[in-house]
Parts: sequence; C-alpha cells; structure tokens
Amino acid sequence: MRKAFFIIFLISWFDVSAQILKTVEFEINGRPTWQQLIPLGKDGIILFAKKDITKAVIVKFDTDLKKVWESEIFLDVEKKPSSYTIDKDQISFMFSENQGMYYQVFSISLEDGKFNNNGFELREFFQDQDYVFFKNRILMAGVNEKGATFYNYNFDADLGEFITAELIGKAQVQYFNYDAQKNTIESLWAIKESAYSNEKKKKGEFIKDAYVVYAKYDTTGKLIIKNTIASNAGNFPLTATLTEISSTTKFISGTYQSNSGAKGMFISKVEDGKTTITKFYDYRQLLKGVPPIDDTTLKKIIDNFVLLPVKPVFGQNSLTIGGTFFQANFQTVTTSTPYYNGYDPYPSYGRYSNSNYNFPRSQSKQVFKGYNYLNGFVANFDLNGNLIFQHRIDMNLISPQVEEALAVSEDKSTAVCIKGALTVNNLAEFARPVVFKLSEEPIDVKNIQFVPSYHGVRNWYGNYFIADGSRIKFEAIKDLDAPKEKPNRRKKGQQQLPQTNIKKIIYLSKVQ
Repeated sequence: MRKAFFIIFLISWFDVSAQILKTVEFEINGRPTWQQLIPLGKDGIILFAKKDITKAVIVKFDTDLKKVWESEIFLDVEKKPSSYTIDKDQISFMFSENQGMYYQVFSISLEDGKFNNNGFELREFFQDQDYVFFKNRILMAGVNEKGATFYNYNFDADLGEFITAELIGKAQVQYFNYDAQKNTIESLWAIKESAYSNEKKKKGEFIKDAYVVYAKYDTTGKLIIKNTIASNAGNFPLTATLTEISSTTKFISGTYQSNSGAKGMFISKVEDGKTTITKFYDYRQLLKGVPPIDDTTLKKIIDNFVLLPVKPVFGQNSLTIGGTFFQANFQTVTTSTPYYNGYDPYPSYGRYSNSNYNFPRSQSKQVFKGYNYLNGFVANFDLNGNLIFQHRIDMNLISPQVEEALAVSEDKSTAVCIKGALTVNNLAEFARPVVFKLSEEPIDVKNIQFVPSYHGVRNWYGNYFIADGSRIKFEAIKDLDAPKEKPNRRKKGQQQLPQTNIKKIIYLSKVQ
C-alpha cells in the first residue's frame, strides 16, 4: 500500500531570502527502475514512476504540494517514455518497443488522473525523436532513409503516412512544441551536412557543415517558415533550445564547436522568423571563476565531459542559461580465485608439471560507479546577446543517474545539488548561499542509497524551484496470521534473517 507523508518546514529567516516552503514524502513499494518529475507551472507538478515490472504510478500535486490525484497503470515496458506532450487537458507519454516497431501512447487527464491507452505498429524504417498528440491522432518527428520526416497516424482510421519535413542533411530534433493558440508547431533541428573526399566512390565521409534550423509547421506537418542559425567564422551550432520573449521575438541558445576544437554556447535572437543576432561564447570564458580553472581541467571538460543544459529562464529583461558537465565513471575491478589444497582445475601435463602448485586465476572487468558532475556554470545575457555576468560552480560529485542538478529562476537565484544537499543563493545580489539538507547523517559510497538526499532540482515557475530526492527503506514483514514454523536447528552463531519489504521514499521540496 502506498502512503503519502507530509512534512512542513516553516522557516522564517530575515537575513536570507531562500527558504524551503514545504517538503512532501511519497512512498512506493519496491525499487522503481525510473522516475520522472514534470513541472506544470502554476498548474502543479507530475510525478511518474515505474513501480515494478508491470505497473507504474502517476501522481499530481498542486503548487502547495498537496496531492490532487493518484493513478496506477499497467505498464509492461522497462525504459522511460521517449517523450511526452502537455496541453490544457492532458499529458501524454510515448513508449516504443522492439526498437520502434510498436508504440504505446498513454494519455492521462490532468483533472482527475483517468487514462487512455492507444497503440499502433510501424514496420517501415523510422527513427522517432519527438511527437505531438492530438486527441485522435499523433504527429511524430524523426528521420527515415530520406531524411527529416514526420509520421502522421490517425487512431480512428488506423492509418498512417510519412510527410517530408523539407530539411536537407542528417537531422536531429532539438525542440518540438505545439502552440494551441496559433494552431502551429514550432521546432528546432540540428542539421549536419556530409561530404566525401572521394565523391564518386562515396568514401572518406566528413561533416561539411553543421547548423540549426528554426522551422514552423501546421498541424499536418506542412512547412510554413524556415530560418537557419548558420555557422560563423568556423563555429558550428550543434544543439539548441527555444525561449519565447514575446509573440514575435525568440531566443535560441545551445552548444557549438569550432573547427579548431574549441567548444562553448551560442545565443541567437530571432525576430519575426528571421535571425538578427548570433553570438558565440567559449567555455573558457563561461567557466571563469575564483580560483581560476587550470588548463588541464578545462581540456578534460572539453574533451571528455558532456554538458547537461538547464532550462533557460527569461526574467528582468535578460536571459539566463547554464548547465553542468558530467561524465560516466567506471572502475576496473580485479577478482582473484585461488586454488586450495594444491588443486588446479586446469593442470598441465608433461615433464615440467607439478600437481602441488597452486595457480590463482584473476579476472578484470569495468564496473559503473555513477556519473561524475565536475563543474557547472550560470551565464546572464541582455536582449542583444551580450554577456552581463557569469558564475562557475564547482561540484565534483557522483550521482547514480543523470539528473538536472542545477537550476536558475527569474530573479537570478541559483539552486544546485551538491553531495546530497541543496544550495540556494542569488548570484546577482552576491548573497551568501543557504544550504538545505534532508538528513544530517554524512553520506558516503556505502550508505548513499539509504540516507535521504537531494538528487535533482529545476525551476518550477517564477522564482520557485522544485527539488527531488530519495532514500531506500527496509521493513520487516510481520504476518501474525501465518502459521508458526517449527524452529530449525541452526549452527552456533547463525541467525534466522526476517523477511523484509523494500520501499523507496521520494522527497519533493518547494523552494523559494
């Protein structure tokens, strides 16, 4: 049985502005293989977690973290949903099986949690990347052998068709959003154009150009406008996301790489569908701080780490972006198996064999140790793309999963998860950071699963953050109605271990 426990922290500090307004504990039997936290702005928040092999639970909380409804669904898939879409009435999740041959779409009502499940097969080659769900049909964006493509499927008619996205090159969807008021779809695509050193034999393939395309389509996938954020002075945009400033003005920000090997972020302003400003900022500039970052560490970040960007935030007439650099950590473990009493299971025969020798065998393997978050940064820009200020955040922590460990709000406050604690401060005001902990118990490798700690944080709405954490809990099972078994003879010092039930406690904290 699931239970929800509520712990309210009432903190009145007059010397700092940051405070935890409320924390909720939500208990799930077993060890969920994955969980997702989906902020709905002022409409609340959704928690979606895989409960066991065949079931998942989805819960909606309001902005005061009071539970609105809870639903349990049959979900016989292992991986997280590949994507989801939200409209005013429902949230829908896409699951694909057998590498995209069979799709399931779960649509859950935001009002009461009632859900509907639709499925379809697609046996032609298609790599889905994102989608928009419309009541009785779905429009998926992805690629096939012809390039960037949409697949439009109607559930009522049980019919689907491919529609070209009218883009050239190898495409990867970066942003795909339906605007219900304008009845259009805004999208961003990362495009790479290839060429061959031997064009006749199609050998020696290389990337000739890379850029980002802002494109607007109608709901059937027909192209309305297309605009390119092009490479400039050897700097090639690779990823992108969109931030709306007004109905006519957008900011597109993302990562780039230069032909010299340098990496960083770009800011591009789009007005009335056309690019007016594009500026590039090297990571060397964005990672400045005290003490200065050394060249060895900087090179290691650029060569081996991946940037997990935060959701850009527009507020106080400026744009704030940032992210954290992470890398998968592996450790080589060597195990040795001795042969006791001189027994060798693989003896050698012949003149030089000796059955009294004891030859140990050793094996080495790579063991996943978690994700290493080394550094992060926050950068603020004016409406002309000029850098106002930046701040480096040294983290050096290990996390069991990829989560957003850094977030910014409209008033330039920054929240970051460091070693199980949540640190909040306002960079613009140079205020001292405030640290919040779920537990005072020190965290190490041995107890990291069992001590309450924060794992992720993101901007919820306005100047509010939502932070999440977890811990594992063991409970002894006491079945008073079960027949008592006769005690078995046990060796001296041997104890009978009680049966235990494993639960996962998920914590949600509203922070200002």
